[in-house]
Amino acid sequence: MSITDRYATAIRSSCLTVDARTVYSDTDVLGAMGLAHRDLSEGRTWSRGQQVSIPKAELAVPLERLFMGDNGAAQEIVEILVEWLRGKAPAMKLKLTTVQCADMARACLAWHRDSTCKPCGGHGQGLIKGSTTIGGAICKHCKGTGQIPFEKQFRHEHRELARWLVGEMEREQGRAGPAAMRKIAASMEL
Repeated sequence: MSITDRYATAIRSSCLTVDARTVYSDTDVLGAMGLAHRDLSEGRTWSRGQQVSIPKAELAVPLERLFMGDNGAAQEIVEILVEWLRGKAPAMKLKLTTVQCADMARACLAWHRDSTCKPCGGHGQGLIKGSTTIGGAICKHCKGTGQIPFEKQFRHEHRELARWLVGEMEREQGRAGPAAMRKIAASMEL
């Protein structure tokens, strides 16, 4: 079972007792994820008694928490994304207010969280009339992709910045699990 699967069960656990003999219990996994969040946010960790630099990934653990059902993490993620947008927009010669950055961050996060086209259920095709079988005409809303059109949500001049932001979220999303596993691995017999 992967650490992200264990984390998903640990956050819903009703028994958070600590046992020194375990290394993969709910409390161990929650603690490892917390330590991973600290390390990834600061961009450094400890290895063999020395501080080592690692790539910063402020969003990794908050995104993990969001996808595990913690809707409170969304606000934390939006705040981080707004900071990033405020730094990136001038580099792309765009002038965005804090409110515009927050709106873009929320829209990008909502699309990243659930980009499935609602009218076709993500299949890209409608139902055959009088049937429950998929295979009708191509969905007019998503044009057969099965996803909500991302680009239409933003003004033309802001689209590149929005694509960059989604790319950053996708890049950071997979970093929490390995970082947490490194925290636990030292005490496990592998």
